[in-house]
Amino acid sequence: MLSRMVEARIILSNLSDEYVENPQKDFSVGMLVQGRVLSAEPLSGKVEVSLRKSTGSKSQKLDDVSYSDLHVGDIVDGQVKRVESYGLFVTIKSSELVGLCHVSELSDEPVLDINACYKAGDMVKAKILKIDEDRHRVSLGLKESYFDSDLTDDENGNENDGGRVPMDISRAPQMSGGFNSTLVLPGPEPRASVPPLQVALDEYEGSDQEGDQKAHEIANGSEPNVKKSDRRLKEKARKQREIEISALEERALQKDIPQTPDEFEKLVRTSPNSSFVWIKYMAFLLDLADVEKARSVAERALRTINIREEEEKLNVWVAYFNLENEYGSPREDAVKKIFQRALQYCDPKKVHLALLGMYERTKQNELADELFDRMTKRFKTSCKIWLRRIQFSLTQGKDVEYIKSVVNRALLSLPQNKRIKFLTQTAILEFKCGVAEEGRSRFELILREYPKRTDIWSVYLDQEIRLGDTEIIRALFDRVTCLSLPPRKMKFLFKKYLRYEKAQGDEERIKHVKQKAMEFVEICRA
Repeated sequence: MLSRMVEARIILSNLSDEYVENPQKDFSVGMLVQGRVLSAEPLSGKVEVSLRKSTGSKSQKLDDVSYSDLHVGDIVDGQVKRVESYGLFVTIKSSELVGLCHVSELSDEPVLDINACYKAGDMVKAKILKIDEDRHRVSLGLKESYFDSDLTDDENGNENDGGRVPMDISRAPQMSGGFNSTLVLPGPEPRASVPPLQVALDEYEGSDQEGDQKAHEIANGSEPNVKKSDRRLKEKARKQREIEISALEERALQKDIPQTPDEFEKLVRTSPNSSFVWIKYMAFLLDLADVEKARSVAERALRTINIREEEEKLNVWVAYFNLENEYGSPREDAVKKIFQRALQYCDPKKVHLALLGMYERTKQNELADELFDRMTKRFKTSCKIWLRRIQFSLTQGKDVEYIKSVVNRALLSLPQNKRIKFLTQTAILEFKCGVAEEGRSRFELILREYPKRTDIWSVYLDQEIRLGDTEIIRALFDRVTCLSLPPRKMKFLFKKYLRYEKAQGDEERIKHVKQKAMEFVEICRA
């Protein structure tokens, strides 16, 4: 309740920056909380509130530590995020940086069963062994030998401390006497300053007698150390349970998506001819920065997929191109080696087009231009190859003379039955790429030779309608509706004209089109 008349809603994800296992326990009825209004709808009276302290995105909340703050040899605290057969993923405290502790760095003794030793949510102390800022990788070590000197210092520090047990004054009532004069107590902390989820309600719900007894025990220094360790164990168990629940929820949201190499191995065994599964496996390994393993998976996929599944094999080759383009050394040579191998197993034209697509996507224009030269010589009768070259040249801003030279070369190479298609598609590309005048000239040349091709007239009209110049569009419609064509084709053109005027014109223009159609019908009857 915000007031007597206004109630607000707080969804579970906005209760705290941390995971809340039991909202009923941590947020009792009548508890005073402080939050931030996210939205308010005056008409419906709905108000959304958040109790989270951070207002930014997840990446902005935990930005206390960055890769530049870490150094080799630093000792850091962290929490186990995920346990794998090859090691632990550990989230460094006060950050979202995740490091990997390989199984060989877990202990000075061989670790036979990593899952029996560690679970998600365990708090660990680690030493930074290696940092790769470029790839955002941190290698950690948990061996006890790394911390021998630190442990010795800690033990000396504890002895000098005198074995004093710290106590929060808010956990014990004030009494008239009985406190040890050497015990240093922190000052009372106001309840409003304590974050809501850090206030354990069960500690305040006990009787006053129990509180007095506990205060006497602490003051006399007789509280057993067992209780302190029990509290730590309970806190550790609670955090571990939170991590497990969070992992289960995330797994439920990403159902059927493999999360480990073993799961991917099972999946590729059940679907050996699915390029989608193999490529996902490669991407998963690349996320782990295991490039060599990703290459070996690509090779396995090419050996495993049935020879009849040409498209599936081609998909894997394309993924292999992208892998070498990203991680090959030197990149250009690595891609060319895979390309030469792919030519031996797949349709050469499709392989060339796949490599061309990668070059265009990654803006390697010089390599794409060289590949076009080879493709237009090897596949000179392919209309698709020539059109791709025209499109590439237009997007690169080549001048008109260059485009004309490419078109002339294509017309000399293409067979007669493909030339009209090539010229029409070239004109469309010119309209789309901003050289409409060249496109109009090309359409006019085609229609001068083939005036009764209504399909070309229709495409020409569509391109002009897309540009939206009303005078040119209507002049073109008037020209085409004056042609002497069969009634069926003229009906198609008049209907197209009428649709345009209904969308863009007025009643007078609509009557004009209908009148022209009636005149054509009268001529046909006569």
